[in-house]
Amino acid sequence: MYLSNESIIFALRQAGPLTMVFAAYFWAAISPSSAAVDVWLTKGDKSQLLAQQPALSFQPGSGSGGFIVNVNPNTTYQTIDGFGAALTDSSAWLIQNKMNATQRNNFMNQIFSPTNGIGMSYLRIPMGASDFTASGHYTYNDLPINQTDIPQDNFSIAHDQQYIIPQLQQAKALNPDLSIMASPWSAPAWMKSNKSLIGGTLNPQYYSSYATYFEKFIDAYAAEGLTIDSVSMQNEPHHIPNNYPGTYMSWAQQADLIKNHVGPKFAAEGINTKIFLWDHNWDEPDYAINALNDPQLKQYVAGSAFHSYAGDVSAQTTVHNAHPDKEIHFTEASGGGWATNFSDNLMWHMDNLIVGNTRNWGQSSIYWNLALDENSGPYQGGCSNCRGVVTINNGNGNVTLNEEYYAIAHASKFVKPGAVRIGSPTYNNAVETVAFKNPDGSRALIAFNSGGGTQSFRIVDNNQYVSYSLPGKSVATFIWPSDGGGPVDPPDPGVELLVNPGFEQGGFGWTSTGDTGFHAFFPGQGGHASFFADQNGHNGSIFQTGIAAQPGEQFKFELSDTRIEANANANVQFGLQFYGAGESSIVGQEFVQLILPGYEINDGVYSIMGTSPAGTQYVRPVIWFDNAISTTGLQENFFVFDASLKRVASLAGDFDEDGDVDGNDFLVWQRTPSVGNLADWQMHYGESLPISATASAVPEPTSLGLCLLMALGLSGTIVGRLRHPAS
Repeated sequence: MYLSNESIIFALRQAGPLTMVFAAYFWAAISPSSAAVDVWLTKGDKSQLLAQQPALSFQPGSGSGGFIVNVNPNTTYQTIDGFGAALTDSSAWLIQNKMNATQRNNFMNQIFSPTNGIGMSYLRIPMGASDFTASGHYTYNDLPINQTDIPQDNFSIAHDQQYIIPQLQQAKALNPDLSIMASPWSAPAWMKSNKSLIGGTLNPQYYSSYATYFEKFIDAYAAEGLTIDSVSMQNEPHHIPNNYPGTYMSWAQQADLIKNHVGPKFAAEGINTKIFLWDHNWDEPDYAINALNDPQLKQYVAGSAFHSYAGDVSAQTTVHNAHPDKEIHFTEASGGGWATNFSDNLMWHMDNLIVGNTRNWGQSSIYWNLALDENSGPYQGGCSNCRGVVTINNGNGNVTLNEEYYAIAHASKFVKPGAVRIGSPTYNNAVETVAFKNPDGSRALIAFNSGGGTQSFRIVDNNQYVSYSLPGKSVATFIWPSDGGGPVDPPDPGVELLVNPGFEQGGFGWTSTGDTGFHAFFPGQGGHASFFADQNGHNGSIFQTGIAAQPGEQFKFELSDTRIEANANANVQFGLQFYGAGESSIVGQEFVQLILPGYEINDGVYSIMGTSPAGTQYVRPVIWFDNAISTTGLQENFFVFDASLKRVASLAGDFDEDGDVDGNDFLVWQRTPSVGNLADWQMHYGESLPISATASAVPEPTSLGLCLLMALGLSGTIVGRLRHPAS
C-alpha cells in the first residue's frame, strides 16, 4: 500500500501530542533524501575562492540550534536586472590589445557565460571618454573651436567600433540576458559653457541638440546589434574634475533636460531606453527626490542611480520610500590602493554593494572598471590607484581575479536577471543575508559573516531546513530548486524558535524600543532583558524578527523567571503578532497583560498560546513594559530572564482552539459540523494541552504597528483561553 506524504501528515495530526513528537523523529529517519542545496564559498583568508562545497540536503522540519534564516518566497520586493561592471575604454582596450585570442575568449567566457563562468549580466559604458581611456579624451561629435553642429550631423561612434563594441558583442553573444547602461562624462565641448570637456555646464541652448545626441547614440548601437537598456544624463553631476571630462548639473538642470527635451524625444521616437536620475553618491538623496517630485519629469524617468564614494546605502531606501514606484540602481564603486586587505574588502562589498544594496531596493549592482592593468591603468587623469574587478598583466595577458570579482560572482553566477528578492532575515554583525527567487523558481541565498568566529544557522524553506556553519570573514551562496525536492514537514512541536532565548548574549537577536536594556553573562550563566519606568514617564518593548508560519499553526510564547523590583504594581504585556508580507500587515494578535506586585520574585511560568489566522506568513513574539509613569515616583524595574517560543501540537476535537476538548467544542461542532469530525471530540473529550498563563489578557488590538499598540494602553479579558499557573 502506498501512502502519500499528505496522507501521513493528516493521520499524524489526528493523533495525540506524544504520538506526534515520536512521529517527528520517525519521519526524519524514513524520509527520502531531498534535492541537493549547492554551496559556493569564499573565505577572507583566500583558502577558498568561489569554491563549490559538498552539497547539502534538506531535512523535514525547521531544525534547532543557531540562527534561523527563513526564506519566504511569498514576501517579494524588487526585480533584479543584473550584476556586473563598467566596460570602460581602458578595460576594452586591455582585453583587445593585451590578450591573445585564446586568452581573450577564455576571459570573456569566464566573465559572461552563465554556464561556464560567473554570468555578469549588466555592463555600464561611458558615452565618450572618462578618466579611464587609453586613447585620450573624446566624445562622439568633437569639432574645431567655434564650430557647432546642432543637428548632430557629424555624430559618429567610429571610436567605439575599434575595440569597445566588439567586446560588447561577444559578451552579449555569451549572455543574451546582458543589459547595457550608458553614461556621459561630458557633452561635446562646443555644447558647454566653458567650451571644454573638463568642467563647465551644459549650455541650455543645446539641450534639444543633446537629446538628439542621445538618440543617435542609441540608434548607432542598435545598428551594431546592441540595445542600450538604460542611460543617465550625467555621470556624477556634483563632481567637477580638474583633469578629465566632467560636467556640473544641478537637479533643476537635469529635470529641465529630461522633461522638456530627452524624455519627449524618446517618447516621439519610440525609444524604450530607461532614464536614470542622479548617478552619483549616496550622500545626496534629495537630488533624486526633488527631481521626482516634479510630475512632468517623473513620467519620463525609470529611477535613480547611486555610487558609494560618500554616504550610506540606506539612502537608497530613503529615495524608494519617497517614490516607491521608481527603480533604484547601484552603478559605480571601485576598489584601489587605499584599501588592500582582501578579507576586509570582501566583507565591505558584501555589506554595502551586494547584500546591503539589494536589501535597500537595488535592482542592479555595477562596479567600476571591469579590467585594469598592474599599474591601475590606462588612465588619463583622475584616479591613479584604482583597482579593476580583474587585473590584466600588460606583459603577458594573464588575469588576476580581485576581491571585487568574487563579490560580484557570489551574486551574478546565481541570481539571474528577472529574479525577485524574497523574504529572509538578517542578523547584523553575525549572519547577514539576502534571498532571491529566480525566473525558474530556484532559490538563491547569499550569506556573509563579517565576524571573526564561525556562525551556525539553519536555512528554512518550504518547511524543510539545512544547517550550515559559516567561517568568519566569509561569504557563501546557496542555490536550490523551488520546492527543495523534499518531503512535506511533519508537525514539529517543542523546537525552540527564538534566537538567544535566555539573553546569554545580551540583546543579540532581539530588537528593542524605548527604555529597554539587556545584560549578558557568560554562556550558560544567564542574562536578562530589563524594562524600567519612573516619574518621568518611560516604557519600552523587545521583539524578534518574524519566524515563518502558516495559517492554522499553534504557537506558545512563554516567559519564565520574571522579576519586578518596585514599590508599585507593574503593567507588563506580552504576546504574539501574526503578519503577512510586511511587518505592518498584521493579520492577528494575542496578548496577555500581567499585573505583578512589587518586589516579587516569580519563578512561575507565564505563557500564551495563539493560532495563526488566515494570511499569516510570520509570527513574532513581543514583550513590553507599559507603565508610562510610576505611581510612586520611584523607579520600577521588570526583568525577564528566559523566554521561549515553540510550535505546539494541535489537539483533535478542540474545535474552538482553546487548548482543551470540552462541551464548548461540541457546541461549536453543532453550529458548524464542517469544523471537524465529531468522533475526534468523542475520543479526546477531557484532554487539554499543557498551557499555563494568567487569567487577565488584552483583546486583539486593531493597531497596525507595535508603537501604536503601546500607545493605546490596552486592557480587557479573554475568557476560556488562558489559565493561571497552579498555586
